[in-house]
Amino acid sequence: MITIVENDGAFYNKYTLKLLPVHTCSATSSLKNKIRDYSEKNMIDNNDRTAWVEGDMDSGIGEIIRVTFEDKNALPYVIRIVPGYLKSEETWYKNNRVAKINIRTIGTNGDSEYTIDEWKNVSFRKDSLSKVFVSPQYIDISQNYIQHMGYTDFIAIEFEIMEVDTIGVLYNDTCISELSFYEIDKLIKAYTPEEYQEIKQ
Repeated sequence: MITIVENDGAFYNKYTLKLLPVHTCSATSSLKNKIRDYSEKNMIDNNDRTAWVEGDMDSGIGEIIRVTFEDKNALPYVIRIVPGYLKSEETWYKNNRVAKINIRTIGTNGDSEYTIDEWKNVSFRKDSLSKVFVSPQYIDISQNYIQHMGYTDFIAIEFEIMEVDTIGVLYNDTCISELSFYEIDKLIKAYTPEEYQEIKQ
């Protein structure tokens, strides 16, 4: 079970999270291959062993992935991302791993779109050799919604690849195996600031 704690200004509220169904996932490019499918749908197929692979000639920096959701009123609070090709540990290290991304929430104002918020250069955890860990990673963007309560114009979330991990790679292809999103499900408990400090220690 995934849980999250956020502060509303007075209390620390602990919530459980539930999976947020994705409606569409698109990318600025995808690798074309007659044998294997490396399209964007692999990022939202609930299978960490498949992957989207960018189709650009270089390392994939500047590629943009855009996701929309089935529930137009839902907001992603936590993002789970597998920033490489997790078919096997060998496959992971043969291909580029995403090391840093920009995340943008997109809103609409009539016929035009705009960036509601942006998290720049979000870094993924690395091991002692400075390689991105062979594992899913979680990004908590929940505090954003406390600051911006009027999120009724939200329509999409975008990821822009800013840096890749190329240590020891055989192929100059940047991959992402999976993207999953979670929204608040149930409030478990509300802690006062004093209570929360006690349980953290």
